[in-house]
Amino acid sequence: MPTSDEPKKEKSSSEGKKKGSSNAFENLKKNEKIDHIIKYAQSNTQDTIAFALLLLGILWSLFHGFYGGVLVGLVAGFYFSREILELIKSYNDFVKEQGTPRTLILGGTLLALFIAAPGFFVGLAIMVGLKIMLRTD
Repeated sequence: MPTSDEPKKEKSSSEGKKKGSSNAFENLKKNEKIDHIIKYAQSNTQDTIAFALLLLGILWSLFHGFYGGVLVGLVAGFYFSREILELIKSYNDFVKEQGTPRTLILGGTLLALFIAAPGFFVGLAIMVGLKIMLRTD
């Protein structure tokens, strides 16, 4: 039979857990590295959102490869659309500089990556296309 002391012990242990988690949260807030991360996130919200979406896309790609790849491709396209467009515009110069064999190897590698992860390339193309249409670069 339970005694009257047992419910009090459960209550005090749950209060201890609440205090422990509260103390842990307070310690995290006082940590310099965490404080630096919070300040960075507050001053660079665009980058913080991109990091979060990139992480979400990577995790999502573990379960649904295509959709996770699209999300990662959208983030990559947002950040690297200018470089991608420059490479496309100067393709002939790139082939002359690298040589035909290296360019064919690169093309084959990109084709294999497209077959393995088409969502990434779809997301990349969508974002580059949007940035061209909106003329943000």
